[in-house]
Amino acid sequence: MPKVTSIEPQKKNLLFEIMVGKLMERMYRLFNIRQRSEKEVRDYLRNLSLKRKMKGQEEISASAIELLVNKLKQKRLLSDEEFARAWIEARRRSKKKGKIALKQELFQKGINRDLIEKVLKDSTPESEEQLAQQALVKRCLRWKNLAEMEKKKKAFEFLLRKGFEYDIVRDTVEKIMEKR
Repeated sequence: MPKVTSIEPQKKNLLFEIMVGKLMERMYRLFNIRQRSEKEVRDYLRNLSLKRKMKGQEEISASAIELLVNKLKQKRLLSDEEFARAWIEARRRSKKKGKIALKQELFQKGINRDLIEKVLKDSTPESEEQLAQQALVKRCLRWKNLAEMEKKKKAFEFLLRKGFEYDIVRDTVEKIMEKR
């Protein structure tokens, strides 16, 4: 009697590999826009799985998500430290954000507090005072017709919302308002 080999496990493995391959393509497109944290990738895949379930399609298994995350790490596409460095640089350059705001944003992105502190300590090309001054000088043009006290109040509120520490805000506001 001929030996019958089970095709089912091979078929399942092949389907699993195809699904992981398609998910990798999606990840490449996602990373083409900007870097992502591990938490963002996992959340994205969970949401995608939920959408599939709602459409009556097969969900993405936890093992597929783990395999995908590990593959992304091996290919050095997924690194929370590199993500945090890039995020800080971009937000400081474009939004002139202070340390407090950057910490909050990175924590929301799923970055470990110790890693946030380490990356912030390592990457401070511009001082907080310079960033605060640049942000405030640009914004002060909008307030030229306001009374002096109102300008100061708005300047304080603006810099605090940007995530700068109180001492830096106070010194920056005094320095900038003195010049005007």
